[in-house]
Amino acid sequence: MTDKNNNVTQISESQNPAQNRKDSKKPLLFIALVFISLVVIVFTTQKKDPIGWVRNYQDAVDLARKTNKPLLLVFYKPNAPMFTAASDDTYINPKVKKFVEANFVPVLINVLDRPDLVEQFGINYYPTHYVKQPDNDELFGPRLGYDPPELFIEKMQNLLDEMNKKS
Repeated sequence: MTDKNNNVTQISESQNPAQNRKDSKKPLLFIALVFISLVVIVFTTQKKDPIGWVRNYQDAVDLARKTNKPLLLVFYKPNAPMFTAASDDTYINPKVKKFVEANFVPVLINVLDRPDLVEQFGINYYPTHYVKQPDNDELFGPRLGYDPPELFIEKMQNLLDEMNKKS
């Protein structure tokens, strides 16, 4: 702005409403960004509690006999893409964990460590899921590969139901 004498008159920040609105929004934007960052950090660093796997086959059979639960055999190869997907999504899902631990003795079998079981059960895809009673050789399945959590529960329930019909 200029006055009659061509002198430049400065407008102070308090006299410029547009600038005041911009400045008042900065703290709100900062607070929102901090809040969003905290939410992201909490959700990404929250420890996922995976299924309580039994890693020794014979120990699992003994536990299944004691608890009167069938075995859920999961054959895997480290770093196999479908096993990695299941580990990162399905096996850490709280609903899956609750379902599996309530209905089975879950056994995680590394095929590199147990070639005898790989041969016995004819495993050639990872992961391979079977349901089995501890005192007989009848297998229910297989269910191959990765399933998202809800589908995994449904498919394992189907195998459990199939086994119970035969009992």
